[in-house]
Amino acid sequence: MHKTLSLMIAAAILYMVVQLQKEKEPEKTIPVEAASLPATEIAKPTTLEISPQGNFLEKTLSKVLINVLKTEDGRLFFENILQPSNTPLAGSDQSYKINNVNFINSMFKINSFGQGTIGPASCGHIVKVHYQILSLNNITMDDQIKTFTLGSRTIMPGIDSVIVGMKIGETRQAIIPPKYAYLNVKENALSSGLDPESYYKVNVTLQELLPHNFAKDDEVKIFDDEITYKIPLLCGDKAVFDAKIIKLSSGTTIYNSATSGAKINMNIGDLRYPMIFSHSLFGKIPGGTRTVIAKGKNFASLANKVSIIFPKEQLPSDEYFMLELSNFENIE
Repeated sequence: MHKTLSLMIAAAILYMVVQLQKEKEPEKTIPVEAASLPATEIAKPTTLEISPQGNFLEKTLSKVLINVLKTEDGRLFFENILQPSNTPLAGSDQSYKINNVNFINSMFKINSFGQGTIGPASCGHIVKVHYQILSLNNITMDDQIKTFTLGSRTIMPGIDSVIVGMKIGETRQAIIPPKYAYLNVKENALSSGLDPESYYKVNVTLQELLPHNFAKDDEVKIFDDEITYKIPLLCGDKAVFDAKIIKLSSGTTIYNSATSGAKINMNIGDLRYPMIFSHSLFGKIPGGTRTVIAKGKNFASLANKVSIIFPKEQLPSDEYFMLELSNFENIE
């Protein structure tokens, strides 16, 4: 079994080496202030020519791995399972945040321009953006300034997730796959006279962001305990799960949905729930347990100083709490 696992890991490493070699090739970018996006082509799948070795079981597992790497979801999975998290805990080995924002960047081929000033944006924030939607041959299909809540999917479902992490003044370019272009791809696209199988270019600049309440990297640490081969949760997605909140200074459990027998059922970006819920669920693959260390101020909602979890109580803003998100249900 150890030999089998080693063979699978070797195949994954070989794939990563091929990808890294491709990334060494210089690319030219066009400033995002230009009237249209550069003629970027969708990245074509990398074909691995691996000759399976070993006994029958090992050869079978190797073929399965190779076939997984031929799919878009499989490539994204192996490209991101070893992305290191922020910083390791004191006295520990390197920690890993398995399902992080790099997965989202890979899904939408995101390129960022400018540092920005105020932010970053999380699901649930109210944003004002100037956006362009173009076809792959640079025909402008939409060009507007719009204000909406991240998670409402007002423009295109995928655009909300592209904006997450942006700061005011920052611009991003992205590619929106067909399944994230419309709430109901075929019906909405066909009614608009568009091709439901088309990819779209997006150019978006963040102009305003409210409220000025942000989950900062130096105050929020996120860790996963399981690798799961699934697509991550995005802004506006529904999530059903158990949540447990522990006061770190005393180890006291101050909230546990499992004891009440009612799981949390929310859309990512729902303003009624603590901001840290939507922030932590974004990019989470629904499986295993995600553990989050954050200050009390992040447990307020983006709409009020309290939330539906603590409707009559505001947690101490500078005290640390641990949030555990687990027992995710499969949502089709």
